[in-house]
Amino acid sequence: MPDNPVNLYKQIILHILHKTSLSLPQSVVLDVIIKLGYTDYIQAQSALGELVESGLVSENTTYHRTYLTLTELGDETRKAFETQLSIDIRREVDDYLKKNHIETLDETSLVSDYHLANDGACIVNCSIRDGSRTIYELSLEVADENEAIRICDEWETKSETVYAKTLQILLSTEAE
Repeated sequence: MPDNPVNLYKQIILHILHKTSLSLPQSVVLDVIIKLGYTDYIQAQSALGELVESGLVSENTTYHRTYLTLTELGDETRKAFETQLSIDIRREVDDYLKKNHIETLDETSLVSDYHLANDGACIVNCSIRDGSRTIYELSLEVADENEAIRICDEWETKSETVYAKTLQILLSTEAE
């Protein structure tokens, strides 16, 4: 696998997804490889595309982002070629992931998406995740796509308030 630079980029991407052990936004994965100076956006995107096409990485696209997950085949491939990815590169990637852990989790913790229902309405799904665990999930039916888009856009800034208010209301002991 390491005969050419693209194979190196693929190995780094597989290593990143293995180390985080959760779905990551495509932008986070590409940022790691680019910010560490291994390649540019075009080459990183090309390597990622080949990994997805060959079934080593799966993509899940929501309204806001594309999330990447290491497949079982991808993990087997990573293991087979692990020794060909230098210890220095693995250490540098691991250090970067540790150093930027909060930033990575922030980008993966809020998810929002929508889809059209059979009757023309839209179903909006919003969630807050902690790693691979969903800690809050909300599903709403709204009248049209514009409302669905607005809710998805607002989720990033208002999710904490919605979560806190939901808990406050549900745990309230006041009689109404």
